[in-house]
Amino acid sequence: MWRRHGWRLLAICGLALVAYSNSFHAGLVFDNASVIAEDARIQAATSENIHSILTGGYWYGNSPRALHSGLYRPFTTLSYLLNYAVLGDGPHPAGYHIVNLLLHEVNVALVYALGVLIFGEAAPALALAAIWGLHPLLTDSVTNIVGRADLLAAFGVLAGLLCHVKGASAAGGRRVAWLAGLAAAQTVGLFSKENAVVLPGILLLYDVTWAGRATWRVRAYAYAALTLPIAVFFYLRNGSHPHLLIDFTDNPMVSASFWAARLTAFKVIGRYLWLFLWPVHLSADYSFNAVPLFGGRPNWEDAQSLISLAVSLGAAALAVLLAVRRRLTEKPLLFFLAFFFVALSPTSNLILLIGSIMAERFLYLPSVGLAGCAVAAIHWLGQRQLVKRRAAAPVAWAALGLACLAFTARTYARNFDWQDDFSLWSSAVEVCPGSARPHYNLALEFERIPGRQPEAIAEYQAALRIDPNFVEAHNNLANTLARMPGRLPEAIAEYQAAMRLRPERAEGHFNLAVALAHTPGREAEAISEFRTALRIRPDFADAHNALAAALAPLPGRQAEAIAEYQAALRIQPNRAEFHYNLANALAAMPGRQADAIGEYQAALRIAPDFMEAHFNLGNTLARTPARLPEAIAEYEAALRIRPTPQLQQMVDRLRAWRPPASRAR
Repeated sequence: MWRRHGWRLLAICGLALVAYSNSFHAGLVFDNASVIAEDARIQAATSENIHSILTGGYWYGNSPRALHSGLYRPFTTLSYLLNYAVLGDGPHPAGYHIVNLLLHEVNVALVYALGVLIFGEAAPALALAAIWGLHPLLTDSVTNIVGRADLLAAFGVLAGLLCHVKGASAAGGRRVAWLAGLAAAQTVGLFSKENAVVLPGILLLYDVTWAGRATWRVRAYAYAALTLPIAVFFYLRNGSHPHLLIDFTDNPMVSASFWAARLTAFKVIGRYLWLFLWPVHLSADYSFNAVPLFGGRPNWEDAQSLISLAVSLGAAALAVLLAVRRRLTEKPLLFFLAFFFVALSPTSNLILLIGSIMAERFLYLPSVGLAGCAVAAIHWLGQRQLVKRRAAAPVAWAALGLACLAFTARTYARNFDWQDDFSLWSSAVEVCPGSARPHYNLALEFERIPGRQPEAIAEYQAALRIDPNFVEAHNNLANTLARMPGRLPEAIAEYQAAMRLRPERAEGHFNLAVALAHTPGREAEAISEFRTALRIRPDFADAHNALAAALAPLPGRQAEAIAEYQAALRIQPNRAEFHYNLANALAAMPGRQADAIGEYQAALRIAPDFMEAHFNLGNTLARTPARLPEAIAEYEAALRIRPTPQLQQMVDRLRAWRPPASRAR
C-alpha cells in the first residue's frame, strides 16, 4: 500500500506545503482577531472554560454578533484552546496556521482515499486530490484561521463516508469499530460546523449510486449510528440559546421575496462555479452589494441568475440521465455531481437563509465534488476507445497537471493578501468595488496610518454611496472628520445621519453631542443630546462627565455640573479624570476648596503621575492659608513629571518668597 500510494500522497502534500508555505506569516486578520485574541475561554485549559465552550455559543461575550449569530461550534473553539493554552501559541498566529495546514493535509489524504474508492485507480485519485488540495479557493479556509471550522467539518464528512464504506464490507467486531468511527467522525464534524449535517445525505448518495456493494440491511446500522451525535448536537445547541438574526449587510436576501432570494442564490452558485474554473479574482467578503439581488429586470445581473438556474437544472437533468443509464463508467461523474449540490445545500440559501450571502470557505467541502466532476469526465473519456486512438486523454491529463501547477502558484500569491488587514481589504476592494464593507474596513485600516485620513474619508464615502444606511460608516466617517481642522460641520451632519438611522444608540447621541459642544453657539443642542444619550443609557459614565463639562462654563449651572460629575463617579469611581474634573468645578465655587482638595488627592491616588492634578492641587493649596509648603510640594511633583522653564521659575520664586510677617521678625 505504501509503495503504491505513499509517494503520491507525499507529492501532493509537498506541493500543498509549497503552496501554503507563506501562510505562516499571515496575521490575525478579519474575524481572527476577535475569535482568537478576545475569547477569554481559550486562554487557559480549565474545567470552567471547557464547560463554557461546550455550553456557550461560538462567539464570546455579549455583543450583538455573539447573541444573534446562531452558531454553536464547540470543537472548533476547543481546537483554538489547544493552540492558545496547551501548545502555548497565545495570540501569535503562526501555530494556528500550522495546525490549519496539517488539517488540510489530512483532508487531502482523505480525498485521495475517496478517489481510490470511487475510481478504483490511483491516477484519477491523485488528480482529484491534487486539484482539490491546491485550489486557490481553499485559502479562505486554510490561510484564514477561522476557516478551521470548515476544515474540521470536512474531515468529519470525508472520514465518516470512508468509515461507512469500510464498515459495510466488514463483519463482527470490525464492523462495530467502523461504525464507532463513523459516529465519532459525525461528532467531530457536526460540533465543528453545522454544515457537517450533510453526512447522512452523502452516505445515502453513495449507497444509491453503488447499491450493489452492500445490502440495505447492513447499511441501516450506519444511519442508526448517526442518530446519537445528531440528537446530542441539536439538544446542546438549543441549550446554548443561539438565536440567528440575519443582518441585511451580510445577507441582503433577507429583504427579498422568496423567489427573488432563490434566484439570487442560483446566481451565487454560478459565481462559485466560475471561481472554481477561473480563480483569479478572490475576495474575503461578498456582503452587500457584491452580489446584487435578482430584480426581474433585463440586465446582466439578472441574466446571470437565469443562466445559473439553467446550468443547475441541466446538471440535475444530467444526474437523472446518468442514474437511469446505470453505467459503471459513468457512476463517478454522477456521484461527484450530486456530491457538490448535497454538500453545498446547507450554505446555498436555497433551503434556508443563513448569515452570509456568499463566502469562498463555503466551497471547501463542495469543491471536492467539482474537482471530482472534472476528473471523472476525463477518466470517462480515457476509457472510450475512440478517444484513446486520438490521444485526447493524455492531453487532458497533462492539462490537469499544468492546472495544478497554476493552482499552486495562485494559492501562493493569494496568501499574500492574508498577511494583514490592510492587504486583505485592499484586495477585497479591488475584486468587489461594489461591496460596502470592504471599503469600510479599508477605511479603518487607513485611519490607523498617520497621514492617511483623507484616504480613509474617501473609502467611508465610497461605502456610503453603495449603502447609504450603513450606520457604522456614517459614525466612523464623522469621527474622522471631527479630528480634522475645519471639518466639524461635516462631522455633525454625518452624526445626524447615523442618528436618523439608529436613534436608539446612546453612543451616537454622545458623539453628536461632543461635536456640538465644540461648535460655538450650539451648547444647548449638545446638552440636549447628552441628556438623550443618558435617557437611553443611564449608566453611561462618559456622557455624565461630558454633560458636566458642557454645563460648567454656563452661568448658574455649576451645581448641575457638579451633580453630573458625581453621577459619573458613582458609576466609575476609579477614573482619575472624573475626580480631577469634579475638583476643578468645586475649586471654582466659593467655600468648596476643601472638597476640591479632596478630589484632587483622590485623582492622584489613582494616577500619581497626573501632572495637571498636581498643578491644580498646588493652585488650590496656595489659596488656602498656611498651606503654601504643601502647594510648593505639589508644584515640584508636577515639575518632576513634566519639566518646563515657566514652571521651574514659578517654583523658584515660591521657594524664595517669605510672608511679610516673617521678614519683619
